[in-house]
Amino acid sequence: MIAPMKKVSIVCMREDREKVLKALQHSALMMIEVSDTGVMGDDRESGEHQRRVEQLLRELNKYKEKKGLFAQPTEVNESSFDTLSDDTISLCNSIENLIKKRDELVSEEASLQSITDTLRDWAELKALAQDLKQTESTDVMTVRLPVAKYPLLEERIADLDASFEKVSVNEKTVQLLIVCMKEACHSLRALLSECEAEEIKLPIVSGKIADKLSETNKRLLEVSDEKNAINEQLEASAKSSTADVETLFEQYRASADRAEVRLSETVETVFIEGWVRADCMDKLKSTIEEATPIFDVESRDPKEDEEVPTSLQNSKLVSQFEGITEMFNPPKYNDYDPNAVMAPWYWIIFGMMMGDAGYGLMMAVLIFLGKKLMKPRGGTAKLMNVLLYSSVTTIFFGILFGSYFGEELFPPLIGFTSMSDPIKMLILTLVVGVLHIFTGMITKIVLNVRSGNVLDAIFDQVSWMMIIAGLGMIFIPPLSKVGPIIAIIGALIVLFTAGRAKKGIVGKITGGLGGLYNITSYLSDILSYSRILALGLATGVVGYVMNMLAGMVQNGVIGFILSLLIYIVGHVFNLVLGLLSAYVHSCRLQYIEFYGKFYEGGGTVFKPFGIRTNYINIKKD
Repeated sequence: MIAPMKKVSIVCMREDREKVLKALQHSALMMIEVSDTGVMGDDRESGEHQRRVEQLLRELNKYKEKKGLFAQPTEVNESSFDTLSDDTISLCNSIENLIKKRDELVSEEASLQSITDTLRDWAELKALAQDLKQTESTDVMTVRLPVAKYPLLEERIADLDASFEKVSVNEKTVQLLIVCMKEACHSLRALLSECEAEEIKLPIVSGKIADKLSETNKRLLEVSDEKNAINEQLEASAKSSTADVETLFEQYRASADRAEVRLSETVETVFIEGWVRADCMDKLKSTIEEATPIFDVESRDPKEDEEVPTSLQNSKLVSQFEGITEMFNPPKYNDYDPNAVMAPWYWIIFGMMMGDAGYGLMMAVLIFLGKKLMKPRGGTAKLMNVLLYSSVTTIFFGILFGSYFGEELFPPLIGFTSMSDPIKMLILTLVVGVLHIFTGMITKIVLNVRSGNVLDAIFDQVSWMMIIAGLGMIFIPPLSKVGPIIAIIGALIVLFTAGRAKKGIVGKITGGLGGLYNITSYLSDILSYSRILALGLATGVVGYVMNMLAGMVQNGVIGFILSLLIYIVGHVFNLVLGLLSAYVHSCRLQYIEFYGKFYEGGGTVFKPFGIRTNYINIKKD
């Protein structure tokens, strides 16, 4: 059901703004309406601190060990969450300095490596680096050219007023020092271009190239050692202090969230407005009272034209399925909560689609262990509960259909299996589809009757239920004569009432005929439930094939071990594939075939102002 809401107005002293917002944030009772013209809080630095710590966490994540699948977040007591640790802040400053120093060393290392790469081929140059410069009458060049082009240059350069020194040779290139008269430079450059030579600009250094190369290599080793030492310190910090840094990030984010709330202010007071569940009003007042003795709280019921957020209030079983509806479209505040009628059907259809007692048992064991080890929260916990609950119906329908890991170990209680008689199974799934659709139509009837639209319920729902039921009765021998009569009565009701909202005789007749055409839509909806047969059949066939493959290799010890591997990998793969398919197609049947009969949605989910956490769990004291 949809919980009643109250529009709440809070007035407190301006100096108590932070304390009141902090109390509201910890209680997570109120969905605050932000004022577009409101004023943000004074704490503008928390956002910047949050970004700095977030960057630190990204850096530390490069060094820390990967968390295991079942790793649990750090738990922090609520009472200590608001107290920033000076030691952690000092630690973050130290880590920032280390990262800055590391980045400087990385930059220096890249620069040194570039110098080394350039000078390596010129280490045998005898001339001093500072002497490799132009004079009034000569030009000096250091060039590199392909080995294959060297004979051509050696032959042709003799015709120019230039001389050269071969500095070094490797497998691909030759490095040359060339000195030429300035009037021969143009001809020399033409020759170098023909020889595919590249002029190399050596770094500005003094002394011999070999000495500079040796000095650079020595500094490279020093930089590497310093960088490794810093990386070791960062790795140690990642192992020992990541949890503290994560907590600090969450503290800064909570503070930044409070500062970003825009509220209407006067010289001395602050005005906070928003939505609270009616059953939480007393708790809200006591929460604010603990924060400040000077305040005023007023509440009222929602107005008709207000967009009220929706908070659902269901039993523990039904509440686990609420996420399925929210993924589609949450209900409006004044609308109907469909989860109570959707949850049992989702539970049943999911079990039918899996339809194997062996896989149902695997689901129950694996998901139960996963919940104990992972301790999921929020939507993940609800999803795992949906799958855990659905393992019960999977086992039930597996026994009913006689399927145990794709094998028929015991006779099916319904007398046939999907593989032995798929036609009967198809009929069964279509009957389930009709019942599912009828549930949606009955729900719409109830809603129409509650709102005083009794005739709409008869004309738009009862008529179609008569048509569908009557057509179905034709195939049941004891009811084959009654069925057509019921279907015809329903069709006449549709014919004469479907166009009642249109003007004129022609419009009403056209509307009635168009209404009867909707029979194709209903038949299409019913046929959609054949996917229950298809998915159940696919799960059973794949399981049967895995059993057959494992049986084919069960010869000797090695064959037996190999068969166990096939059993485990094959059935786990089939289970995962079946779970994904059953989850998606069960949702699809709810969203289109079921909700399409009575549900509109379009609401806003109630999201109270609270502490958002990614890395930690906050424990109540």
